[in-house]
Amino acid sequence: MNPIDRDLATVTRRMIVQYSGVVQDFNPVHYDEEFARKSGLPSVIAQGSLAATVVLDGLVAQGLGDEISRLSIRLKAPVVPGSALHLACDAQGGLSITAAGRELLTGSVALKDA
Repeated sequence: MNPIDRDLATVTRRMIVQYSGVVQDFNPVHYDEEFARKSGLPSVIAQGSLAATVVLDGLVAQGLGDEISRLSIRLKAPVVPGSALHLACDAQGGLSITAAGRELLTGSVALKDA
C-alpha cells in the first residue's frame, strides 16, 4: 500500500448534531455543551462512528474504496468541534488520525489481496 498523508474534514458541531439524528444517538454529550462539560469532557464530542466515517471517506478519496477488506479504528481522545482531522497511513496500513498535532484515533486498514 502506498503511504497516505492527507487532511480530512474539519468536524463541526453541525456535523455532530446531524449525525446524531441520522443514527438516532441522542446522548447529550453530542449536543449539550453544559452537559458535556459537567461530564468531564472539553466540549460536546463527535460519535466514534462519525470520526471513523470521516477516516473511511478519506481512504475512499484516495481510491481505495473497492480495495478495503478491513478497517479497525480505536479512539484515543475526544473529537470535538473544530477538530481538523489529518490522516497518516503507513505502507503496512497503520493509521494515525491527528488534530493540531494530537493523536485522536489509531487503527489499521487492510486491502484485498494484500
